[in-house]
Amino acid sequence: MCVPGGMDGGTCSFLSTRKTLMHKHFSSKVSFLAILSLAGSTFVAPAVAHGQQAPVADVIDMSLADNSASDIAADVDPVQSGAPVVQQDPILGKPVISFDGQRDALGFEVGDKFDELKDGFAVECTFRFDGDFDGNEKSLCANKESGGWALAIYDNDLTFTVHVDGSYKQAKMEMQPGQWYHAVGVFDGEKSQLFVNGEQAAENLEATGEMTLPENGATQFIIGGDSGSDNTPQFYSDATFASARLWTEPLSAEDIASLYDAAELTTEESASIVSSTPAEGDHITRPFILDVELNNPDLVARDLEIRLDGEEVELGETIGAGLEEGEHTLEISGHDVFGNPIAESINFTSGNLPGTAGTDTEQGEDGVGISARAENPSGGDLETTFTKANLATAQGGFQGTVNEIPESLDFDYEEGADFQTELAPGNTEAQASASTRDLPFQRFDLQLEDAAAETHDVAWSGTVDPKREVRLYVWNVEEEEWEEKAASAGNANAEVSLTAELGQDYVDGESIHTMVLGYDTFADDLNEPVDEQFAEDYDFAIAHHTDTQYLSEGAVEQETEEERAKWKEGYTAATQWVADNADERKIVYSAHTGDIIENWISETNDLDNAKKEFEVASEAQAILDDAGVVNGVLPGNHDNITGREVGADNLYNQYFGPERYQALQGQGGWAEHDASYHPYAEGDNDNHYDLFSAEGHDFIALHLGYDVTDEEAAWADEVLKQYSDRNAIVLTHAYNKPSNNPDGRGADFSHDGRIIFEEIVEKNPNVALVLSGHEHGVSIVTRNDVGQTGNHVIELLADYQFYEIGSDELGLTEIGEYGDDTGLRFGSSYLRLLQFDLENSEVAINTYSPLLDDHNATEYDDRQRYNGHEDELRLPIQLNTRTTSFETSSMVALTDTGEVIGTDTAKSGWGASTTWTGLTAGESYGWYATSRDADADADSAGIARQFGYFTAQEASEEDSAAPTLNVPTEPLRVKAGDTVDLLEGITATDEEDGDITDRIRVIGNVDTSKPGTYSVSYEVSDSAGNQTIASRVVEVTESGSSDNGSSDDGSSDGSSDNGSSGSSGSSAGSSSSNWLSGLLGGILGAAGMGAILTGLLNFFSPGTLNELTNKVLGFFR
Repeated sequence: MCVPGGMDGGTCSFLSTRKTLMHKHFSSKVSFLAILSLAGSTFVAPAVAHGQQAPVADVIDMSLADNSASDIAADVDPVQSGAPVVQQDPILGKPVISFDGQRDALGFEVGDKFDELKDGFAVECTFRFDGDFDGNEKSLCANKESGGWALAIYDNDLTFTVHVDGSYKQAKMEMQPGQWYHAVGVFDGEKSQLFVNGEQAAENLEATGEMTLPENGATQFIIGGDSGSDNTPQFYSDATFASARLWTEPLSAEDIASLYDAAELTTEESASIVSSTPAEGDHITRPFILDVELNNPDLVARDLEIRLDGEEVELGETIGAGLEEGEHTLEISGHDVFGNPIAESINFTSGNLPGTAGTDTEQGEDGVGISARAENPSGGDLETTFTKANLATAQGGFQGTVNEIPESLDFDYEEGADFQTELAPGNTEAQASASTRDLPFQRFDLQLEDAAAETHDVAWSGTVDPKREVRLYVWNVEEEEWEEKAASAGNANAEVSLTAELGQDYVDGESIHTMVLGYDTFADDLNEPVDEQFAEDYDFAIAHHTDTQYLSEGAVEQETEEERAKWKEGYTAATQWVADNADERKIVYSAHTGDIIENWISETNDLDNAKKEFEVASEAQAILDDAGVVNGVLPGNHDNITGREVGADNLYNQYFGPERYQALQGQGGWAEHDASYHPYAEGDNDNHYDLFSAEGHDFIALHLGYDVTDEEAAWADEVLKQYSDRNAIVLTHAYNKPSNNPDGRGADFSHDGRIIFEEIVEKNPNVALVLSGHEHGVSIVTRNDVGQTGNHVIELLADYQFYEIGSDELGLTEIGEYGDDTGLRFGSSYLRLLQFDLENSEVAINTYSPLLDDHNATEYDDRQRYNGHEDELRLPIQLNTRTTSFETSSMVALTDTGEVIGTDTAKSGWGASTTWTGLTAGESYGWYATSRDADADADSAGIARQFGYFTAQEASEEDSAAPTLNVPTEPLRVKAGDTVDLLEGITATDEEDGDITDRIRVIGNVDTSKPGTYSVSYEVSDSAGNQTIASRVVEVTESGSSDNGSSDDGSSDGSSDNGSSGSSGSSAGSSSSNWLSGLLGGILGAAGMGAILTGLLNFFSPGTLNELTNKVLGFFR
């Protein structure tokens, strides 16, 4: 439906206590920045001295005494929605009340004061907005429903709006989240004014005349939201309030200034830094984690940022790699909670801090060549020291499934199994996890040889689907909890690796406890092209239609028969298309989510006219019945007098009662799809559920009419639990609001959304999809971890009722005597087709109007909000066919012994190497490489540390030929913002092993969000340890340039394990060609080839080396 009232026009470590901050939406970065900026300062908001007493409110004056809300002006009892929280604010030093922006609101009845308010009034709210600006209306203090007023947030503007002379008149100013504001709106019949912090901020001189009073039973002054029909709260705000008052008379500027003084938005509190990393004057020699200890985090606003030498950085981020020797500055800027500016800085120095660029291991006859690559920000040489590591490998473990991250070291799980696989480097028998809709896990205990060492590293390698993710958890012995240390999406053609550096907090006696968990990211990143074509390859489809009210109304109320027929056709063309295309388009179910007609929303509506509209709708829906298409309907607020007319005897049930659908069972598609109908109660189709099957999978379609009650929600929960093995689709009228984002993503809950989500969707993990209408526009919500970790739900609003199609296009300009081309609300001639791909657990969605034979309604949106990707898209969907699993090939822990293997000096960016001899074939080994600026003093030089591990192999004299790695010579081009698959078109073969494409590792990163030229390398090794490396240029162009390639996450972090060796980073890159590698390998063997190539790489630049390669090849040809 159209929304009435819518607008026209003690000392603690911060890292360990961030969750306790008062402002629940603070990011870690923001809080840290604020703390730094407040060091040693005291902030007091400026106040104007006024001698007069603050005026006393005569309508509403909210009091928060005794930790509860009450009215001390007229003793009006508050009506509470949700669970707003009253608590003491540590900065204001008085009680405040906080609302969650989802269901919390507080209402005070003021309908008896309407006559006194309409010609002038004033309203005060002292608040802090704790949410995020998302383009949706956020009402603070309001009484607005097709009339009335509000103090609200639109976009990022604090707005006082009053309905006068047919429209809302606004006075507004830009505001910031996380700051306290004292806001007063004044209307005097001649203008509206917005006062902020004691001063006039805006006015609207067009607000002249009497205020239009709120309609539809909206008689409450709502705090934390707005008054909807019958005082149902809407437009909730995530905000905290210190006061709310309402007067029947306008206030003067002097009155408002005295109110601001009384609000006492001042403080003598200050925040200071106890310690920080880095501290003022520190000299940094290695990367560090940004951290701080503080004594008062509550004085902090949310707009603060920190920059290192001008580049934004994050709290908890490991920073420093790439810093050049010299002075550096951390700059902090923003505001405190009262809007006072903040500016602080921390100065420190560093040596040249190398950036790590990967390690390599190369098996040879005379030993194992190990190398490491690092980049010196100065461009100077780097000296690398290679040391031995104690290597612990997982000797088996156990696995199973859970539905939440365990909270203890020993925990309950399902599908349990022990395994004895030794997960060492080079392991050829990967250990597969369970395949499940829940969370598959594998647990490992790594026995350390030197448990007392200060630090250890753990590394996992394995495979996982590109549309899934693996996460590495380590048990923190001190905190007694599992901590996530690393995560990675899968790669279709290569292994991925997870690593973590650990301190003594993670050592339990002689061991480290690790857990790898598979997770379905359920990412809405499938990038469906908008090509106005239905999907070609899918298993079955469901049609969704909603809010046909204007079509039903037009078919009854337009003046001429010809025009009425056109409005009716807008509805019937849709149902006829579904009926005609049920077989071809594999449509197994069709749903209508309410507002079938327009004019049965109020007891004052004409009954005969409403019946005529119901007859039109009934005839249109009968097309589906007669064709045998399994279908269901439900009443919207325009079908059941806004939820007040319910039960078997209501008007809706006279046309769409249970007997209609019971008679269809066993016929046509109902028989074919084993479908059955089940009403909420005898004779009552206000709610119902349908059972049906498609392609061997069972479904339940649960329909809930407008204004869902606790009793109805309990019924629905019981039904879904009864059919917990079926894939569930919830259909309802008012679930989510429209999105204001161009791609339609994101939305708040609508009228029934909160109760359905909390009492039905959250409690039943078989719910995969929610479809709704009610408010015109589109929203797509991919809701993750619903009720339990790993349970995901798709929520789709698709309501086109307000979309306007020109009378010329409809052929109605002359028939309807419109004169000029006029926009008519035929938007609900569009329906949606959801096409399900069971194998990939995806749904392709098309929006189509049979009346217009047109795909996508974007152009007809009266607000022009969207870009086309809201109407044609592809999403993941968690049917019971969608599962997650992964395989582990190695799980190891490394501890540096300090025993030197060798040292080498190399140019920046090139590989330093040494040969490790005296190794035993079949044994696993680990090593560390520590690189430092070769020209700097040892005590002040920056360092970088990497590690590698491998299983030694028998030296082979027979197979010394390196594999052939086929990499295109032309650059790979991709548009900024797009995704890229770096392995597409890359293959590898070997004379002995054959096709070894699956062993290729991608080395290097491409940030597709930033245009530029990147270099990535590819490495592959055969069974004998012979290795080939090749490189390719990737050009990220500005959006709009040509591109190719795709992947799931927009990045290209490479794998770091090829099955026989592992590393802590990407391998050493080289621009030498495959031919040269193979040639030298054939002549000198793998070890000899590695030695020569390393020398060449350290001597020549990449361009010179490529030239040399061509000359060598020419000589041998």
